[in-house]
Amino acid sequence: MYELKEFQKTFIELALQSHALEFGKFTLKSGRSSPYFFN
Repeated sequence: MYELKEFQKTFIELALQSHALEFGKFTLKSGRSSPYFFN
């Protein structure tokens, strides 16, 4: 199993806190669906 480095964990936490990374059901411009959206 791959373990994230500290800077990777920090980046993900920041992305979640700032709502740049969201999980849910999203429809992309291409029409495809995605379980996450990174703005």
